[in-house]
Amino acid sequence: MKKIILCGIALVAGLMSCTEDYNDWASPQSNAAGEQNPPLEMAIDFSAVTDETIQLFTTNLQEGQVESYNVKIEGADIDKDVTIVADEDGYIKATELKDAVNALYGAAPVERTLIVTVSTQVKVTTEEGVIIVKREANPIEIKVTLDAPYIDANGYYVVGNIDGWKNIRVDAYHMTNNGGPVYDNPEFSVEIEAVDGITTYEIKAIPASDFKEDGNVNTWDRAFTAAEGVDEPAYEGTLSNSNKGGNIKFNAVEGSTSYLLTINAMTATYTVVAQSAGAVFDTDPVLFLTGDHYSWGGSADDWIPMVPVYDNPNLSWIIIYLHEWEKIKFAPQQGWGDDFGYDAESVVDNAEAGAQADGSNLMVSKAGWYLLKVDKTSGARVVTIDKPNIYLIGNTSAAGWEVKESGLFTIPEAEDGKFVSPAFVADDEVRMCIKFADNVDWWKTEFVVTAKGQIDYRGAGGDQARVKVTTGQKCYLNFNYGSGSYK
Repeated sequence: MKKIILCGIALVAGLMSCTEDYNDWASPQSNAAGEQNPPLEMAIDFSAVTDETIQLFTTNLQEGQVESYNVKIEGADIDKDVTIVADEDGYIKATELKDAVNALYGAAPVERTLIVTVSTQVKVTTEEGVIIVKREANPIEIKVTLDAPYIDANGYYVVGNIDGWKNIRVDAYHMTNNGGPVYDNPEFSVEIEAVDGITTYEIKAIPASDFKEDGNVNTWDRAFTAAEGVDEPAYEGTLSNSNKGGNIKFNAVEGSTSYLLTINAMTATYTVVAQSAGAVFDTDPVLFLTGDHYSWGGSADDWIPMVPVYDNPNLSWIIIYLHEWEKIKFAPQQGWGDDFGYDAESVVDNAEAGAQADGSNLMVSKAGWYLLKVDKTSGARVVTIDKPNIYLIGNTSAAGWEVKESGLFTIPEAEDGKFVSPAFVADDEVRMCIKFADNVDWWKTEFVVTAKGQIDYRGAGGDQARVKVTTGQKCYLNFNYGSGSYK
């Protein structure tokens, strides 16, 4: 048992003096005004703590007078406190002290100055009987350092056979967290594009600080590798954070376009999730798009499916990049017939796309990302061009369950860009949608990114399989490939 006597006599003096909440019933001891006991310092380094309990203080109270003590712990430089319990001998649980520091400051292994105030209820026997009196000691100061591994605030870079073991810093292989404090958000991730010809990927992850200015590796000492003795490929496992194992290995998955690698630098664990391109439609589309960038519908694959709206069989939508002067048309099947473009009964350009006619084709003069909303009702067909606004909604969104600006994804300018959500505000199930019209509920246009990295559109189907995300992560959407990720 680790014994740390913090301030013996000083605490006893404090505990034997009345607080202002009680009358002076028996001429108790007290410190004269201005005669405070000098604070005694104690340093606790959790890298050296091996026992389950720590004796934080002692008193000279007799057995049976006290059952336990409340230990109020405050940050010396922050207005926040946590209270834990010490037993009758002044012992606290080491884990509770560690959790208290974590709650006040986070998990970083930095020396913290804490103000500790001990209070209790003391049983005092008098001529009239037993009285319960509240006692509080003078505050004392301790310093505590949590035990945590090295985590690079600038992230990690993956090296390996993905680029022929060049062992250089490559932006495409930069692992980052969500931008928050790394000891509170220690998960780093990167999406590694599939490499032709590789059947087993072999990699290591090196702290950004361990590269030279020219981009070459300076030291391997803090590299994440497979755990010692582990040589078999796996999609999850434990790691060494000091280059003591072999390469992290995982097998290629047929048909995958990329692999989402996530490393928890605090627990030294990793996961690899194979990502697949191509959106998933929970119900069959009822409208398709083609044009001069899609071989004018020369084959079924040249007709791009649009997303149906729940309980509205004539409504469909798509988020798409249109090029300058690109021409498009719509049809209710993957082929010509009942097709229409600018010859719809109404074309509404809310996005200033420069919509105009090219014969019966719909054409735009301004390149960019757009949300196309189509009502194919016979005799009342409407094509609406809107900004491609996507909304994060629900418990993970700062917007809550409303479709509003605080839930908006960013919109890329480039054709190969990604839409990025606001950071998730809770560990919960993710929901996202577009807004079709005021009279169409948000959930009728919702979609999600699956664990395999595919955009899954609800369409006219029922509730989707839910996906849980982590506070601080964001959603990244690539509509060119129908894919996405959370990181």
